[in-house]
Amino acid sequence: MNAPSLFLHVGIHKTASTYIQHRLKRNESFLLRHQLLYPKTRRDHLQLVNALRQGNMQPWQKLLDRAERKKLRPLISEEVLSLLLGQPSRSNNSSILSCFLDFLDQRGFQLKLVGFLRDQPDYLNSRYTQLIKRLYFTRSFESYVAQVMRSSGESACDFEELFGEALDCDRVHCTFIPFLSAEGDPCERLLSALGLVDCAGLMPLTQRINPQPGWKGVWIALRIARKLRQNHPQAWRNAACKARIRQSLEAIALKEGWQNEPFQGLDEQVLCSLENRYGASNDRFAQRVWGCSWRDVFHRPMPQLSPIRPRSQGERHQLVALSERLLAEGLRVQRR
Repeated sequence: MNAPSLFLHVGIHKTASTYIQHRLKRNESFLLRHQLLYPKTRRDHLQLVNALRQGNMQPWQKLLDRAERKKLRPLISEEVLSLLLGQPSRSNNSSILSCFLDFLDQRGFQLKLVGFLRDQPDYLNSRYTQLIKRLYFTRSFESYVAQVMRSSGESACDFEELFGEALDCDRVHCTFIPFLSAEGDPCERLLSALGLVDCAGLMPLTQRINPQPGWKGVWIALRIARKLRQNHPQAWRNAACKARIRQSLEAIALKEGWQNEPFQGLDEQVLCSLENRYGASNDRFAQRVWGCSWRDVFHRPMPQLSPIRPRSQGERHQLVALSERLLAEGLRVQRR
């Protein structure tokens, strides 16, 4: 008899994970009909991930107990798992993944890891827009890419490094899916990778999830971030203040249709740097996972820079006024 499975959807970041999570949450009854146990709230998933980081298996014990009682297979979705599993465990010299596998072995569960992968140029461009609109830092795109290539951090995207241990371990069943818009709905592709052959009855999502704010939104966010950091250090350190500014900026971007002029920071020089850094690793990974070269799966991008600054005095006046308004509103709430 096969051991029951625990599924981990590990992202990566910027591969429609938020959309997938919202759609899975909306389809609880559908998942239950297919013997999948998906915790209801994002907080539930984050609590499990934080417990794993701390070496605390009690929340996972409760999850597996519940799954066994109901004869269900747990499904956990959290992008940070792509970065977390290979990190050292707090309890011994092995990795978090290795300790987690020991725990699952004791419970008689097998681990099935599913992740979407995105070509680094496309991924880093999208990740940069997300971090900038969250006022996470004040770097240019070129500086951000250079920093990632040097030290990875929260935007790590050397997939051989991130997932090599999982691929080497016969206790983990890995499925890696190329993130390509032409290949269909990502939530349905994920469920197919989990063994669901028919997604008929899966309710759709109607709202857009986490849209790009366009180059105008990036320009405004950078301007606000620099002013916060230089002139308002207390607000710069306040996550709630930044979140309010981001939400207002996202609402304006959506209303004005700025996503129709997306930010694109990639040029030929940056692309060549990324290929030099990740090309060989990508090809080794692709041959191992898909039996082909990386470029057989992900075609080489054709860099087309978006505007990096307002194109006229009138446009600049408009964007400066919006940035000043958003900054003033955020600071006003901060002072209350």
